[in-house]
Amino acid sequence: MYVCICNVVTEDDVHGCMADGCTTAKEVKAACGFKPGCGMCTKRIHAMISEYRTAGELADALTGGPAMLTPVPEAPEVPQPPRPGVPAPAVPRPGVPGPDAAAPINRETGEGGTAPQTAA
Repeated sequence: MYVCICNVVTEDDVHGCMADGCTTAKEVKAACGFKPGCGMCTKRIHAMISEYRTAGELADALTGGPAMLTPVPEAPEVPQPPRPGVPAPAVPRPGVPGPDAAAPINRETGEGGTAPQTAA
């Protein structure tokens, strides 16, 4: 939802500024790049800052103090799904023979080798 229509600033923008350390309406306006306008947003920004402080104080009271911020580890790279008509590359797995590997020979019977292909 928009907080300031004159400067096209949303609630998410204001919350981001507060998360970055802005604690007053003046600091939020400076961080969001507000230009002078109608002024209707000032009351809403003051209310949002008050809610943010209250929530932070409540969280601190429940947890015994401010939480220490730690960096979030980067997510591992997710493989992309195969595109239609393009065969997916085979991924070798340890201990599993590949499609072109010969089957092991049974020592007792002497049978083995390449198994016939079956329909899946």
